[in-house]
Amino acid sequence: RRLVRSGRRLVRSGRQLQPRYSTTACVKFSRMMNRQFANMIVHNYPKGVYSLRRINLMEHLFYPSTEAAQKAEANKKGWLSTMLKGSPKQRLPKTNINFSSLPNMADLTARHFFSLLKGQGEGSVIFVSPNVHTMMYDTSTDFVFGMPQANFCKQSDSISLSITRRGYGQEYHELYVIGKGEDGGLFEVLNYTRTTDLSKPPWYWRPLPCPPLFPQCLPGGNSKACAPSSAVVLDATTICASSVDAGACAFFDTVTREWRQAGSWVLPVHGAAEYIPEFGLWFGLDDAIGNPNHCLRAFDFDSSRQPVVRHSWNYLSRLPDEWLPRQRHLLNMGSGKFCITTSFRNLSRHTSCTPLDGVVNELTVLTGVEVVRDINGFQIIKHKSECYSLEDNRIHCVL
Repeated sequence: RRLVRSGRRLVRSGRQLQPRYSTTACVKFSRMMNRQFANMIVHNYPKGVYSLRRINLMEHLFYPSTEAAQKAEANKKGWLSTMLKGSPKQRLPKTNINFSSLPNMADLTARHFFSLLKGQGEGSVIFVSPNVHTMMYDTSTDFVFGMPQANFCKQSDSISLSITRRGYGQEYHELYVIGKGEDGGLFEVLNYTRTTDLSKPPWYWRPLPCPPLFPQCLPGGNSKACAPSSAVVLDATTICASSVDAGACAFFDTVTREWRQAGSWVLPVHGAAEYIPEFGLWFGLDDAIGNPNHCLRAFDFDSSRQPVVRHSWNYLSRLPDEWLPRQRHLLNMGSGKFCITTSFRNLSRHTSCTPLDGVVNELTVLTGVEVVRDINGFQIIKHKSECYSLEDNRIHCVL
């Protein structure tokens, strides 16, 4: 594989060592460096183009201190209602790069998948097109990497989980992607590790067995598996996936590449949850579809029992009924700080003859929150929020 910069300079890209598993490696105890930027993917409908834009979250969403955030919170009651009545919205950051697929696939919005390669830093974004072509853009170098083709088409709401293993003086990085298919979830892993050893195999995708999430009323292989609704990395060798439709969960062993049934319960969040070592808890968000409440949840979990929700906080006020939540994304900024992205569809101008997919307006709210310890355990501190309402554009996801 080769590395391209603005079509002028070619540099040989890194290749990957075959992973060697360490029994002492445990991803849940690895600490993530504090993030400053987020990667905003914006979809321009008329042009069929996806643009990557970087936003400095520590500057735009967080006050200098917890005390300053608490003082400001007391003075901004009703700010969201005021914004909906016509206050100016935020302008998008400048474009770093544009992504597009073949013209006949431009309308397949739900099949344009983006994810962050956490092992490469906060600015390494991969894009998988509907025809499974894959590329990576590195914001720190302004380079574009050509990557191996994926095995499956990936929906935009596929769940991606990162695992870093340590052994033999090197870190080995893997990105697990759980999507939705006709027979449950499509599952594969991207192995990626930068190395100067060109004799080793390059980065590669590997298909994995689908999660066996079957409804209890139809047990065994004669029933149709349900697509996963949430997943979490339990440790360096275990992934847990669950399905609300199936009412069940299963554990995946990343070494043996085998699934085993876990129980008739589901994770208390939607999408991916992340372990925060300084709190000893997993954090995630509730489902956006059909749910007007906006909750950040912290739960305790191990492989021997059902997850237990320890805390649940409302991070955003409810909007009027014509604003329907569309999607939510949670970014761990480090040091107890999170960026939560909530996107809405406005159906206020719809008539009985207007199809539901004829969305009039879209709104995305980025909210900065901080979780801190207090005498009762933990509390949430709300910092700043920014709102984006765009013509001919929508925020596809925030990484």
